[in-house]
Amino acid sequence: MEKTKKEFTYDELLQKVEAQELLIKKLNDEKFAITNFEYFVKESPDLVCIADTNAYYKVVNDEFVKTLGYSKEELLSRPFLEFVHPDDLDKTLEEVRNLTKNNPTVDFENRYIKKNGESVCLQWKANLHTANNLVYAIARDVTEIRKTQEKLLSSEKSLNEAQKIAKIGSWDFNLVTQELNWSNELYEIFEIENFPNDSELYAKYLSCFLPEDAENLNKNVYNTISNKVPYEMEHRIVLTDQKTKWVFCSGVPIMDKNNNVVALKGVVQDITQKKQIDDTIKAKEKAEAANKAKSDFLANMSHEIRTPLNGIVGFTDLLLKTKFDNDQLEYLKTVNESANTLMEIINNILDFSKIESGKLELSTEKIDIIQLSNQIINLFKYEANHKKIELLLDIDPNVPKYINGDSFRLKQILVNLLSNSMKFTFSGHIKLKVTQVEKDKTISKIKFSVIDTGIGIKDHNQKKIFQSFIQADNTTTRKYGGTGLGLAISSQLLALKNSELQLISAYGAGSEFFFTVAFEKILSETNDLSVKDNLISNVTSHLSNSLNNFKVLIAEDNKINMLLAKTLVRKIIKNCDLLEATNGYDAVVLAEENLPDLILMDIQMPIQNGYDATLEIRKSENTKHIPVIALTAGVLNGEKEKCMEHGMSDYITKPIIQSDLEKVLLKWLNN
Repeated sequence: MEKTKKEFTYDELLQKVEAQELLIKKLNDEKFAITNFEYFVKESPDLVCIADTNAYYKVVNDEFVKTLGYSKEELLSRPFLEFVHPDDLDKTLEEVRNLTKNNPTVDFENRYIKKNGESVCLQWKANLHTANNLVYAIARDVTEIRKTQEKLLSSEKSLNEAQKIAKIGSWDFNLVTQELNWSNELYEIFEIENFPNDSELYAKYLSCFLPEDAENLNKNVYNTISNKVPYEMEHRIVLTDQKTKWVFCSGVPIMDKNNNVVALKGVVQDITQKKQIDDTIKAKEKAEAANKAKSDFLANMSHEIRTPLNGIVGFTDLLLKTKFDNDQLEYLKTVNESANTLMEIINNILDFSKIESGKLELSTEKIDIIQLSNQIINLFKYEANHKKIELLLDIDPNVPKYINGDSFRLKQILVNLLSNSMKFTFSGHIKLKVTQVEKDKTISKIKFSVIDTGIGIKDHNQKKIFQSFIQADNTTTRKYGGTGLGLAISSQLLALKNSELQLISAYGAGSEFFFTVAFEKILSETNDLSVKDNLISNVTSHLSNSLNNFKVLIAEDNKINMLLAKTLVRKIIKNCDLLEATNGYDAVVLAEENLPDLILMDIQMPIQNGYDATLEIRKSENTKHIPVIALTAGVLNGEKEKCMEHGMSDYITKPIIQSDLEKVLLKWLNN
């Protein structure tokens, strides 16, 4: 029997249609979703992949292939761990283990090795789908970002290092958010170890200011915000341990697009060391200025004192060559000795000044030690005989006869030591002992000792006597006189030769002052100085009679010195025609009008000094050939050179010694 076909009602048919439509929609949605997913995977600018738990890729997109340079087949055929940079393998395995424990991967970074050998930095997001046990992941190439970050970090590090080297810290302050940022070096400058919040930091910053500086800072900041201008200020800061620093601060306004100040930026530099250097330079400049003032004063003092002394010494020398009764002769000798003693004191003060300012230089010349030692001893024979003291000279036979050195300064030291011994010895003997203590082919180390049987020096005074202007005790000056400079000058002169003055003394039993100096030996005895001196002396004596009928112009403003110069010139030159000028201007005029054979030119004169007068004389064709001899009371270092620079021919210091003047006149008038 044929089965009857069931008929559906309208509602039932409607329901079936709706169900079919839903199914079709679902299928369409699934197809759309698949299509969209495939499109997303394929077209994504990021690296998209699906991997199984065995570490093999199941799906990779085109960007994956493009970035790593491998084909899809190569990527799908090998475990993905083979593509990971070896240095990042351990942390990648750890991240995979976490992922399998259902812990999603967020912003994990590792490096992959591209097919060409380069590395690429990838940042991952991944999740495990437990239903199918597959890992769905997406990665972004952050290689360039990380390179940029590394450059920024390197730049920041370099900036921090530069700030540290320059001791400059930077800061910025946002006026809107009130956010304050400091660089690391700024914390170092203010010696703040912990980083407090913004309000505490600014309070800490202000607490380092002195009240007046804090007030100035507030004024500067207000002015910068109000008038949109930078500020600069220099001030001190006081740190927690009361240590003081000097800082230089500057700030600039930062404007928005509406030209409103929205922030401030600035720097703070630690200038403590610079301040110390500046202070040192200022102190040095001040000391140099004081030293120059002292030198200028000493030069002027030298001139002022030497000018009258020139007359005293010169005329007493002349008078001593005339006839007097015994009393008059004794008085005159006393005047002459007193003037020479005063001159010695002046010379000591000037020598001390030159050494102290570093302007004294030692010269080098041939020295006959035996001759020099005898000359020094001879200076004290009269006084030794008068005091009935035995004066001895002991020269070691091994001492070379000739050495190279500064004979004037060596003589000055030895004369000073013998003079002191003579002053403080009243019986017994005084000995100058010269011994060779060390030698080689070219150098001889010689020890000079002055030994006496005088009053000796107490132990507590033995170091003190080498100090400037200081003597053994207050009674010494009253009893024995002196400036207290002699030993100090001798010590400083020896220091120029890397030597020192030493002392062995017992109070009441005598003293030994000694020093050792290395000299260059002179093996040849040619050009013997003593022979040369004798020749010069003989020539001078012979030629002195031949100076006759010369015209000499003397420029001198001091009447006594003018008289002395005229007297000495007339003694040296027979039938001398003398012209007189009391200032430099008159000297120039007289030279042009009279054309003298020689001009004796004082330096310090009214209207026009000797330097300027000589320059004027050298400008004229008529007078430029005339010898101009400087007569100067200045004896500071460089005085002779200064005279030569201004066109002078030669140089004589005051007091004028007749023999010195005679040699100069012979030299220039017999050409």
